[in-house]
Amino acid sequence: MRGRQMAQDRKETENIRQLLEKTPTGLTITEIANTLNMHRNTTAKYLDMLVATGETDCKRIGAAKAYFPARRVPVQALPLITPPATICLTGRLEMTEATREATHLLHLPEMSGHIPHTAVPDPLFRDESFITKCREAVAGTPGVHHTSTTRDHRKITLEVRLIPIVFADGTAGCAVTFTDITESAAAEEERNTWKERYTALSEDLTEWVVHISPAMTIEFANAAFCRHAGRPEDRVTGIRFLPAFRPDERQHLDTLISSLLPGKHPVTADIRAIRRDGSPGWETWTIRALGEAGGPITGYHATGRDITALKHCEEQLLQYHENLEENIQKRTAEMQQANQALMTVLAEKEDLERELLFTRQAFDQASDSILLFSRDGNIHQTNRTAEELLGYSREELAEYTVFDVNPSLTQEAWEKMWNTPEPGRKERTISVHRRHDGTIFDVELSRTFVQADGEIYFCSIAREIEKSKNSPEP
Repeated sequence: MRGRQMAQDRKETENIRQLLEKTPTGLTITEIANTLNMHRNTTAKYLDMLVATGETDCKRIGAAKAYFPARRVPVQALPLITPPATICLTGRLEMTEATREATHLLHLPEMSGHIPHTAVPDPLFRDESFITKCREAVAGTPGVHHTSTTRDHRKITLEVRLIPIVFADGTAGCAVTFTDITESAAAEEERNTWKERYTALSEDLTEWVVHISPAMTIEFANAAFCRHAGRPEDRVTGIRFLPAFRPDERQHLDTLISSLLPGKHPVTADIRAIRRDGSPGWETWTIRALGEAGGPITGYHATGRDITALKHCEEQLLQYHENLEENIQKRTAEMQQANQALMTVLAEKEDLERELLFTRQAFDQASDSILLFSRDGNIHQTNRTAEELLGYSREELAEYTVFDVNPSLTQEAWEKMWNTPEPGRKERTISVHRRHDGTIFDVELSRTFVQADGEIYFCSIAREIEKSKNSPEP
């Protein structure tokens, strides 16, 4: 009899939990009882059980209480997931627990019961912005705060994280963790300083300066190159480097670049080019591979300049030693070749832009959600349907991973899928996706691997499985 009752309790609490997952904004006891056809007192009992276990949060709205899924860490699990320096605050921001490292860091008095946050000697607990974040964490919203303090006569920078927690008696609170990021903060500041210096220096150069990624896309270009390319800086970043040259010179440059290694000598090449006015010209480029010696290439540094005038001077010197008629024929042939190359470049550019525009429109207008993931799980490309289905903007999706989109996917399963990727092989399955508001919904997936520019991506094409209105609630 008791076992039957326990099974019934588990079933009812699971029904309540699933209902709250579908309504993350919260439901009252009456709304839950009416939806699940349960007695109000029974519903209240099960909700108290879920609050005590930390699975549900409760917030008073007027005279009623609203219950919603908890995103809290049980206080017993904190030692497994937090840094050594950690303290726990109650809903009234009274400190109940502190690790030895936190006691030493904050110069805390000996613990004897609850300590009000105003009694903590560290100036951090008199910072109103920090106290506000503490209250938000108690209410269920995690936060991050950065501060500086002195320890052992040395100034350090701390990253303070505020984590919503639930105590053993079911009451809400927050954990405050402290991580020393002095070295990383100093390194980031130094990196930004050197970047500013380098940018300022390169802006004054008349030579073209270009930073290129390992995938051969432009990451940075100085003002001189932007003027040469006839593009503003925000339209130069991200374009491919090699297509800026004549088709017959790309293979030559590609061969030179593929021979580069970090720590080795750069390569220099004189390249025939077509100037913006359509006339033939010459450019000289010096390209160096970046990275630790013997390690992988992290990018390329390229400098170039227009040497058309120099080449013309060389040609004029040759004219004194060659037959006039031969020079005329040569120049005519060069002009014809330049015109043909110009027409080829223009045709390729028009075809490429037309194809890219058509592909992008078709990609965005597809009725199914399409997501391309890189090997590390980051989102590489997304179409408009995916943004609408998941409730994210394109910029927001770029910061999420495959595990954020599909909460049922584990790291182990993801690695297994990448063990033997076969571009072109399609697989259909049923899975789930998670929207921006936390809603989990079923989707029909068509999955495959695609290859582009020497890289392999995981393509997920999803269609939401619409639930029948007459089908019973789970």
